[in-house]
Amino acid sequence: MTESLINLFDRVPERVFRPLGAVDHSRRNWLLLSHLYNDFFAPEADPPDGEGWTQKRVTASIERFLQRWDDEHGADPEELATPLNVRAHGALKMLIESEWLSTDRVGFTQFIIMRPTVQGLFELLKSFAEQGPEFIGGRVQSIRNNLMQVQADPGANAAVFQLAAKECSSLLRMLNTTRMRVREASDLLRQQNTTHIFLERFFGEYISSLYIGDYSDLFSKNHPLTSRWEIIDLVSQISEETESRAKLRVWYRKNLRCRNDEEADSLIDADTARVLALREVDRLLTRLKDAVTRANDQALGYLEYKVRSQGNFDLWIDQTLDAIIRAADSRKDEDLRIAIGWSQGRLLSQEALKLPAAKSRKRKGAVIQKRQLSPEAQARRLVRQIMKGNREVSEAKILAYVDRHLPNGGEVESGSLVVESINDLCVLAAFSRLGLVAERALRNEQKGLVRDKLYRELGKHIEIELTGERFENQYLEAPSVKIRRIQIRGQGHVG
Repeated sequence: MTESLINLFDRVPERVFRPLGAVDHSRRNWLLLSHLYNDFFAPEADPPDGEGWTQKRVTASIERFLQRWDDEHGADPEELATPLNVRAHGALKMLIESEWLSTDRVGFTQFIIMRPTVQGLFELLKSFAEQGPEFIGGRVQSIRNNLMQVQADPGANAAVFQLAAKECSSLLRMLNTTRMRVREASDLLRQQNTTHIFLERFFGEYISSLYIGDYSDLFSKNHPLTSRWEIIDLVSQISEETESRAKLRVWYRKNLRCRNDEEADSLIDADTARVLALREVDRLLTRLKDAVTRANDQALGYLEYKVRSQGNFDLWIDQTLDAIIRAADSRKDEDLRIAIGWSQGRLLSQEALKLPAAKSRKRKGAVIQKRQLSPEAQARRLVRQIMKGNREVSEAKILAYVDRHLPNGGEVESGSLVVESINDLCVLAAFSRLGLVAERALRNEQKGLVRDKLYRELGKHIEIELTGERFENQYLEAPSVKIRRIQIRGQGHVG
């Protein structure tokens, strides 16, 4: 492969990194590029009206960014005397000269655009800057699913084969890069002298940014990475079987512009080797585990030392006491008041000591007295009990109602029953409900489902079934049921 194919600046402008290399404004320039990308060139941004964005609109967006930057970070002293619109035009000129942005003239109108190669470079840099914890399990599962699709239909899914090979290479690079980033973070943490900076960098950069998201499950038997040998078998079958390899060869020759079968086979072998490189995962995982263990041991050792160590506390306390005594001795005739954490007066005197805390008196428990109901309250309670009893529906009351209206062996429909009291009305309504329950229980028995009966003793004395019609009297409208008497209750039944 010639140098012209691998040189980065054959694809992107040579001056493209100048704004990001500026010592004073590199961070501001990066955020400015992100701001313009989100406003004009991101996939979710509003499309332009014509061939691009007018210079006036881009300049107005830069002015808004610079104003917000000055409010949050303060204006550069060298730029205080420069009007905001002049600074915005200068920033736009810088981005055009470095070819982050380009101008395109259509007729008499000049538009601002971002060329596709430059936009692709920015998106790669943005993705790298926003990179968070990696999840290896999802990548491995994706590779396995892709190769299963290729095995099912090599001709239609040949492009997926190449994608799976790229994902394998990316996975191995990520593991190796993570190990190096852990070592780099460990070296940086070792250089921190203050505890709060160490904690901030350890939890803010190392744990949140560098750590693998599913690292705790990475070495378990249930992690998708354990299926890597199945992935290796799949790619071996796909590349070695004559039929599937022939279909892959056809796709490679057509889409990758191979001149002959030998060139297509070499590309297939290269992609196959990328997947087979998963056999080296164990070595990379061991090295990664060693690096993470060393970094964790270093961080925990440092934190344990800081927690146990008193540092220079004794020296600081002695210096503070000496300063207080000197201040008190220098002003003997005046009251000395210093903003410290105890009461004012002669410093460290007996009067400044805290008084002993007075013991709280033991509270006596309240005497619980039985409440006596008034005659009116007793009458109300009796009425409520009578009301509750009249509305209660039990097996005994249902059978007592049946005894009054139905002889032995007879049957009657609910529409012809007489209501003589509130309890009779409640029992009559219960008949309709019992009919519905009986019909549902019959359907359940046909399906093999057995449920506990609502009233277990009723089935020994009466049968209730729906007639399919409805009845209505002066109190109630409900489904009509037929009640059939089986036997009269014996003397042992409590009514």
